[in-house]
Amino acid sequence: MSFTPDAPLLQIAVVPTGINPKELRYFLKKNIAPYFERVDGIAAVSITGGYEKQILVNIDRGKLNSYSLSPSEIIQRIGANNFNFPAGNIKREDREILVRTMGAYEKVDNIADLVINLSERGAPVYLRSLAEVVDSYKERTSASFYDSEECVAVVLKKEAGKNSVFVSDEAKEVVNFVNEEFGSKLKLIIVADQSVFIRDSIGGVASSGVQAIIICFFVLSFFLGTFRESIIVTLSIPVSVLVTLVFMYFQKMTLNTMSLGGLAVGVGMMVDSSIVVLESIFAFKKKYPNDSFKSSMEGTKDVVGSLFSSTLTSIVVFLPILFIEGIAASVFKEFALSITYSLISSFFVSVSFIPVLCTLPFFSKEQTGGGRLAFFWAFREKSLNILEELYVFSVKFVIANRRKVTLSVLGLIPLTVLLFKLLPVELMPQVEKAEMSAKIVLPAGSSLERTTDISKRVVDILNQSGLVARTFLKVGYEEKDLIINPKGDFGLNRAELFIGLTSYDVGEDLIEKSETPLANLENETGTQVLFLPAKDLLSDILPESGEGLTLEVSGQDLAMLKEVCEEIRRELSDLPNFTEATSSFSEETPELRVLIDRDKMAGFGLSVENVAKTLRAVIKGEQATRFRRNDDEIPVLVRHRLTDRTGTESLSDTLFKIQSGAFIRLRDFSNIVSGSSNRKILRYDGRRVGIIKAQFSDIKYSEAASVAEPVIKKYSDRKDISILPGETQKMMEKSIDSLTFAIALSILLVYMVLASNMENVGLPFVILFSIFVSGVGVAMGLIVTGKTLNIISVMGMILLAGVVVNNAIILIEFYQLHAGDFRTTEELVIAGGRRRLNPILSTTATTILGLLPLLITFGPPSPQGPMAASVMGGLIVSTVLTLVFIPMAYVTYVEQIAKLTRKK
Repeated sequence: MSFTPDAPLLQIAVVPTGINPKELRYFLKKNIAPYFERVDGIAAVSITGGYEKQILVNIDRGKLNSYSLSPSEIIQRIGANNFNFPAGNIKREDREILVRTMGAYEKVDNIADLVINLSERGAPVYLRSLAEVVDSYKERTSASFYDSEECVAVVLKKEAGKNSVFVSDEAKEVVNFVNEEFGSKLKLIIVADQSVFIRDSIGGVASSGVQAIIICFFVLSFFLGTFRESIIVTLSIPVSVLVTLVFMYFQKMTLNTMSLGGLAVGVGMMVDSSIVVLESIFAFKKKYPNDSFKSSMEGTKDVVGSLFSSTLTSIVVFLPILFIEGIAASVFKEFALSITYSLISSFFVSVSFIPVLCTLPFFSKEQTGGGRLAFFWAFREKSLNILEELYVFSVKFVIANRRKVTLSVLGLIPLTVLLFKLLPVELMPQVEKAEMSAKIVLPAGSSLERTTDISKRVVDILNQSGLVARTFLKVGYEEKDLIINPKGDFGLNRAELFIGLTSYDVGEDLIEKSETPLANLENETGTQVLFLPAKDLLSDILPESGEGLTLEVSGQDLAMLKEVCEEIRRELSDLPNFTEATSSFSEETPELRVLIDRDKMAGFGLSVENVAKTLRAVIKGEQATRFRRNDDEIPVLVRHRLTDRTGTESLSDTLFKIQSGAFIRLRDFSNIVSGSSNRKILRYDGRRVGIIKAQFSDIKYSEAASVAEPVIKKYSDRKDISILPGETQKMMEKSIDSLTFAIALSILLVYMVLASNMENVGLPFVILFSIFVSGVGVAMGLIVTGKTLNIISVMGMILLAGVVVNNAIILIEFYQLHAGDFRTTEELVIAGGRRRLNPILSTTATTILGLLPLLITFGPPSPQGPMAASVMGGLIVSTVLTLVFIPMAYVTYVEQIAKLTRKK
């Protein structure tokens, strides 16, 4: 998978082992981060938590007033006296000498010794006389904890287009080096590694491919009747894979989840062409028993046309991928290309490699079928004979009762529609990992210390379940987060918790065991804990992935918009299976509002800007300059001491210097009242927008959308507001619509290929019927296996459109080649069925059973599971119906053509 650069490649917890914890962040920044920055492919190294250096100038308001100074004057004086400034050059004999003013602070005491003013007697007034200068740390807005031990978090992000696995491996080498080199000071612990999931997914897909080859060998042995023929066909798989990898290499494709998934799906299909060629060659051996070369050539020539046609129809279905939009286009490009290359490779291998193998003495010998497995071969022969006779009986019965059978088959169409209606819909299938995450939200206004304490209680509750292997807690936010992601939910009252599980399948158990104590904690403290266990392949791409049902409510009247969002939130919360709903207007931050009397303010010669900037300097502080120490620049922050900026009374006594030089207090021209406000008001395209996020459990996304539809419809009818789905819903609808169009276009392309190859516009309609009857099998396959209708399963349907017609092509090709060899059409179709039954069953069985390892795994479910379910279900139903319905349809078609000819 290709992930966005914003998705962390590695998350590392750094715990102190000997270094002062307060010095850890600075040490990391100066000594460790450069090692990671030098790794090829690392785009950014982000450090969060810990302590950051800062020089604090804490002003005593009373002393400041006694010297008739304002905070802005202090800030200006500190900044103006911290310069090394070039003054130009002077000539000394034949040399140019640079003149430079050396005024930068060399130590912190220089700042404290700065002369701010002169007293009435002319004595210097030093900064230390009215303020405390402290070499300290920034006021913290974030903290990180690994297994409840405070640490510093290092997040590595990779460059777009770089290989995640290679970059991760190099970064982990740096981790090992740092732990060896600086082990006495600190220890680096990898908490989350994106490459692990990628590597496991690729390993799982590769393992599925190997299992598919083994399964194919035994399936072929049963249908072909000899191990020698099975070996011939099985050998074609690695050769085809090798040729496919060559194609992929020259296309500069990478081995990832999707490209290897295409190869794994293609393994079962690779043998189809080889089986058909092999069956034909051995049929001609009866005609040329002593000439293996001629039988190989004639046998290959006899089926190369139908093989080319069937391969082309399988490939052409992927052309619409070039025209689809949405996330499906980028996700499945490599998947489609890898299957296309595997099919092309298998075609060329079947018409070149297989005939050559059949001429070799070992493979051209006649196998007697005796030996230790004589009983098995006899059982196999008897089983296939019974199956063949049963098939002939079925064909005769269907032809004799064609009207009833046709009506029954047509009845599958409404059944298919009904079954698809029952399927839950989601954008991508869920991927189970041995990890999950949670968001912890305290009431607005909670301090960092309060959020940290409650978050640690949450961790303790989870640890009591015995299902947690490790935890990584990030509390608060970094200031840079507000710039990088201005739409994100940040605050001192929020925390993110990464949870490493003891096994990939215990996430639901953890939530269930923790439900009661977490509910008690919520009742006690108002803390909400939102688990995000459901991860999909797009969780690192979509900002809303795993965050429930999202709605965007827009309107012009802000008060009305708040009211409507609150009503929708409340109604969604009361719906079944909905656990909670939040609105972007729900979380209001407590605040103190300074209400200014403009007339009084103007009388003092002040402006709102003067007042606002002074209050900001007093409370939050203002950076006056930067103090250079070695190669580091430390900010110098000026503000009032804590006792002068705590509480309403203290704030009301804030002094403002007016033009006369006198001082007035804030209370002289304003009132301070308590209130609350939203942290942010969003605007999209000039419209005010409220975001509603509703969480649900035990149901899929599409089911949640259906449950919420009455509520959404109720408010959608209003003219003063509009309700739009969130990004996930928009992307899902866009992708599903594009894939539906791709399926329709694929069917059209298949028809065009068939019509051109057969030079007939009528017969392809008979073949296309195989596609439509496969729909009921797709739906049943997804329902039985518990899969959903998503992009992966729809891609399986596109793949199916090119595969299911192959059986019909094999039958129709025989009918056309041997139409003159039989007295009646019924004899023709029965003979064709007898001749082609074995290759059809063997190719279908290898395709179906070759997909089995993707569907049934011994670990986490494969991402390609829904595709395997849709292809297997559709292929089983279409094969059964094709074998009996295509002969009937062909007989009917020939009879109708004959009637039309007689009428003319």
